[in-house]
Formats: sequence, structure tokens, C-alpha cells
Amino acid sequence: MARGDRFKSEVSEVKGDRAERPTLQLTDNSADNRHLYLYAPTFAGAGSDLIYISRRDGRSNYYRMDLSTFESIQITDSEKIEHPGTAWYLDATREIHYWDGPVAKAVNIDSLDERTIYDEGYEGWYQSVTCDGKFIVFHAPCKSVPGFSSDFDEHWTLMVVATDGSGHHPALTVPFRINHVQCSPADPEKIVFCWEGSWQAVPQRIWWSDLEGLQGGPLGPQPPNERRGHEFFTPSGTRVGYHGSRFHIRRGDEEYFIEETASIVGIMNVDGTGDTQYECPGPTGHCQINFAEDLFVCDQGGARESKDESVALLRLYDDKVVFEPLFYHGSSWKTQGCHPHPQFRPGDEHVVFTTDYTGLSNIYLTRAGG
Repeated sequence: MARGDRFKSEVSEVKGDRAERPTLQLTDNSADNRHLYLYAPTFAGAGSDLIYISRRDGRSNYYRMDLSTFESIQITDSEKIEHPGTAWYLDATREIHYWDGPVAKAVNIDSLDERTIYDEGYEGWYQSVTCDGKFIVFHAPCKSVPGFSSDFDEHWTLMVVATDGSGHHPALTVPFRINHVQCSPADPEKIVFCWEGSWQAVPQRIWWSDLEGLQGGPLGPQPPNERRGHEFFTPSGTRVGYHGSRFHIRRGDEEYFIEETASIVGIMNVDGTGDTQYECPGPTGHCQINFAEDLFVCDQGGARESKDESVALLRLYDDKVVFEPLFYHGSSWKTQGCHPHPQFRPGDEHVVFTTDYTGLSNIYLTRAGG
């Protein structure tokens, strides 16, 4: 198989009691398939196409599916895409940015023209692209970046790389591991990232920076005894969402333990003000928000047992949430590649997600509205 190869539709309608709404299985090729990561744009052309990852020839490569015909075209042909979930698609340039081994590349999903952007021998980490297409941003340990002294041992940096090849620079250093780097879909100067680690052990999960590292810092007033994670920009780029929980520390017979008191979803302005939380009647799992920015979707659906987990809508009523299951996904959660990670399709009528309940990871599209 090679770049430019075309594949016939594999679509079928899901039958049985898993689906609460009409649901299509989009992939079925005796291999693992998945859409792009939770917060990375996975739809192209206002929802006309789906960008996804498949191992149909034993290697991870990127594909584009026409959602009117469900036919696919292979976009990359690499032997070295070891972390396919770290890619970013930018509709403004029609390019997928990804790591081909240690090399950052971009490929146009229409012409299939490919170019190398950065080749410094780094291990590939989550990367993002500014909304104007001028820079890619990713995180790296300082010890991997030439020029940093021993003063920066155990520090991490945001690397900013010009997509035209004109240069690169570290924007900042912090004494903790960075992850989940995301560029704003509206402001080319705004970057959000997280302090990676055990959620209850991280005192401030969400951070921000500009491209030069001259402005930035903690984002949002995270209080004690609160977990936050899986932060994301809303489609308009005006707000940042997250999910998590609140907890008490209790003492058992021999040691202290954490007792959760509430599951939450939250959303705040991009400057950290207006932080609003909604209590949920159970755990949410990974969350995203629709394009109208008034409806969440998640992949745990309030379930406390795996058999009950669902891709579910979170309808907001005052400061409370009601779960509305769309599909009981039955994911094993054994790899990142089978996490459901639901996303709304532009137009908000459908949600895409991945699950391996059949034994292989495949991509599904379920109706969410209309």
C-alpha cells in the first residue's frame, strides 16, 4: 500500500442494543483504526471528510475518508509513525502535521505533497499548529534540546518552529513535565498546555503561553482538593474546557485515602476568568464540546462499571448535568488507540468516536441531534 491508494467504502450500520441513536461503523478492514486525538481537529472541509489513522498494512498511516461516499485515500506512506495520535490537522492549510520518526512533516490532504519542517532528531511529542499555519509547537525535555545547560536538568520546554523553515526557538522552560500542547483555533499567539502528572498531585493543571514565552502562566483558579484534566479549546477559541472531580482526604484504619465528592465539567474564558463548573451525577471520562458551545459529549457517561460506559451527551441544566447515552461503547481502554475520545462533527448533528468492542479498534459515527 502507498500514498494515494484508494479504498472502497467499509461502512455498515450498527445493529443491536449498543446504539441509542442511528450509528455507522465507518471502518472495517481487519486492522486497528482510530480518529485523531481528543482535542486535535479530525474533520476536514466543514465536516465533509474525516482524517484518521489506520494500520491496514501493519503500519500506522494517515487516511482521508469522504463522508459522502465513505471511500478513503491514503495520505502518508511511512514505516516510522510510532506515535500517530500526536498529529494535528489544520483545515486552513489542508495539511496534517505529524512525526515521521524524529522528523516533523506536513502533508497536504488534497495534493498529497509532503514537506519536512523540522529534523533535529527529537522524539515526537504532541504537537499543534497555530491557526495561521505559521508555526508548529511541541514540548520536549530540555536535556534533548541542544544549547541548554545543566541548569535546566529536569526542565521541559515549549519548542516553536516556523513552518516555512526559517527558524525555531524554545519559548519557555518549566520545572515539570509539559503535555497536551494546543494552539488556539482563533488566536495565533495563544498556546495552552498542561502540567502532566497524577491529577491529584498536580497543583495547577492548565497553563498558557504566547509564542515567545513573554506572557503566560497558570490558567484558571484551580482550588485545593480538585482534579482537572483533558483541557481543550472550544471551537471558537474563546473558552477552554476541562473535566475532573472534587475530593476529600479521609483516614481509614491504617492510611489516608481520597474520597471523591463530585464529578465536574468546567469551562472558562481564555484569560482564566469566568470559570464555571457543572456537577455531574457520575464520572464523565474524556469530554469535548459542540460547535454551538452549549452541549458536551463524553465517553464514560456517568457509569461506574465498564459494561455501562457510553458515549453520552451532557445536557446542562443550571449548575447540574444530565447524561444522555448515545452508544454503549464497551471499549477495553487498553491502548490510546481504542479510547473513544468523542468529537462533534461540524454542524453538531453527529459525534465520531473509536472503540474496540469487536476486538479491533474501529471508528463510529452516531447521531447526536437533528
